[in-house]
Amino acid sequence: MRKLASIKAISDIIPIEGKDRIVLAMVDGWSVIVKKDEFKIGDKCVYVEIDSVLPAKPEFEFLSKNNYRIKTMKMAGVISQGICFPLSILPEGEYKLEDDVTEIIGIKQYEKTMDKETEGSEVSTKAKKYPKFLMRFKWFRKLVLPKKQKKGFPDFISKTDETRIQNMPFILNDKREWIVTEKIDGQSGTFCLVRHKSRIPLIKDKFEYIVCSRNLRLGAKDNSSYWRVSDKYQIENALKNMIGDRDWIALQGECIASNVQGNKYKVTEPDLYIFNLIYPTGRMNSLTAQSICNQHGLKFVPIIATDYVLPDTVNEVLDYAHGQSQLHETLREGLVFRSKDGKQSFKAVDPLFLLKHDE
Repeated sequence: MRKLASIKAISDIIPIEGKDRIVLAMVDGWSVIVKKDEFKIGDKCVYVEIDSVLPAKPEFEFLSKNNYRIKTMKMAGVISQGICFPLSILPEGEYKLEDDVTEIIGIKQYEKTMDKETEGSEVSTKAKKYPKFLMRFKWFRKLVLPKKQKKGFPDFISKTDETRIQNMPFILNDKREWIVTEKIDGQSGTFCLVRHKSRIPLIKDKFEYIVCSRNLRLGAKDNSSYWRVSDKYQIENALKNMIGDRDWIALQGECIASNVQGNKYKVTEPDLYIFNLIYPTGRMNSLTAQSICNQHGLKFVPIIATDYVLPDTVNEVLDYAHGQSQLHETLREGLVFRSKDGKQSFKAVDPLFLLKHDE
């Protein structure tokens, strides 16, 4: 679960020109408008991130006009992302820096395309036909029939949720070269092929194809953008050609469609841009992943730079994230930064994009 509210320290207080009642507080890499003299440098606070929805309680009534949601905002010429509360909003106790207080406050994550999971649902793969005389034996059925699985995201694959640069400003000290790709504003999807090794000689291994939205496994094929792009690019066959002798392989990408996120890219049919190729040994380097995907007719997210060296401030990274999308004449959502070994990554979402589109 994403840490939406946590204990942070105020690292700096910056005056706002022409304003004597409010100032800009710095929390990690976030800038937040607060009342003057409410905090001083070094104070602990409860920092609540954007995309948080606070409970409808009297102490948060001032947020009711925004349905208790914390959004990126611009006031007095400065951008503010998040909100800071004194520790007094928490139950009595000892709290350390970085403590997660999301559940204590009762905060939920806002996401207009958030999946709605159905508890207890099950999906199963189609079974192959085997000789009837063998199917009479329980031991044979157990060996060859696919097992029913709960409708959940595969536990051996990480979900697609990069950490924002503001939450890890320490990464700015890492001066190696990074690969930078465009962050596309759509719906994250995961497409996975799992090998089930045969225990019977001369019977080939079975393969299970799994299609997932951002948070859950999808069941039978339907008209959703995930299944439509799966058919469009014949992803199951592509994965079979990529898997080799591995136990599993997965692709993760961003689905865009006319009914997704306001159709900023003006598409007429669902499309898919891959951003991760994952093997059991880990995530593939973005350049290699792009090459493999292109060989199989799959689109990869636009690569902006292959040798980017991080600057010294978060604001410089956010300025770099601002720009036009390579998919269409529209503002890009931001950028994703990946190390060349594929092991580390983070995102920088353009605050100006959020101000324009975060409705």
